[in-house]
Amino acid sequence: MTRKWRCGAKFSRASVWLVLVVAVAVTAALEFDGLPGQWVRYGPWEAKATGELSFTMKTNISKAVVLYLDDGGNCDFLELLINDGRLQLRFAIHCGEPASLHMETPVNDERWHRVLLTRNYRETMLVMDGESKVAEVKSKRREMMVASDLYVGGIPPDVRLSALTSSTVKYEPPFRGLIANLKLGETPPALLDSQGVKNDLEYLCTKQNPCSNGGRCSIHDSEVLCDCSNTGYKGKYCTEGSEDKDSGSSCLTFHLMQSQVTHCGVGRERRFALYREKQVQQVCFELRGNFLELQKKRDMWDGETLRTEK
Repeated sequence: MTRKWRCGAKFSRASVWLVLVVAVAVTAALEFDGLPGQWVRYGPWEAKATGELSFTMKTNISKAVVLYLDDGGNCDFLELLINDGRLQLRFAIHCGEPASLHMETPVNDERWHRVLLTRNYRETMLVMDGESKVAEVKSKRREMMVASDLYVGGIPPDVRLSALTSSTVKYEPPFRGLIANLKLGETPPALLDSQGVKNDLEYLCTKQNPCSNGGRCSIHDSEVLCDCSNTGYKGKYCTEGSEDKDSGSSCLTFHLMQSQVTHCGVGRERRFALYREKQVQQVCFELRGNFLELQKKRDMWDGETLRTEK
């Protein structure tokens, strides 16, 4: 269901606190349909000198506006776009020539990607997954002036063209896909209002699970979490190979007559698997230093041990 949120003008202190709590809760995951007139407006990102902005995203679109902020139509701005299926960053300070960078990694592949923007005076760094690039403006002033709200997925129609430092951003196609876990530093931004955007946290886990390699998805404190236990992987989205993945014990169970092999476990503990036909044949192997120790067992009672080089 499409919703529109907007904070009212007059609230008691308790009401304002409640509104802020709700605003934080709904910023965790947003679904954009890519239709004209959609946008999300957050409170300003105080990126004058230094600061970090991070989020995860999933899309299949080749051209769109992801986020935008500026100084109210004078000189300074920062925009993150999708251009030719890749992220493109442009920003300017003190009416200097805009600096830009274009990532190499495609983002329009219907996969989850982690994005981090880092402001450091004249420099801005963009990191997506394992790729990072830095751009620097040539300007007399080091700090970026920020007077606007933070716009995500599109520009609200009430923002006049004269109030936009980048005159082309309003004509960029709206974003289509999912944006989750948007944070300024370690804190979700305050949601001011939105139009044409869906919010459904549980939808992320049930239909758009960002957890890879069998990780279990859950929602905690309005943030998507991945439990990588027993997957052999680690990291925020279970995408990083575990250092211990190739050490420990495993077993192969097979039937000699049928040449059937079944891998039944990887880990530090030895595990046994039985293939019950007329005769059980099992080889358990364990990595010990530079040797692969094989143990052949018949019906789990007797056997022999073989040692061979890795």
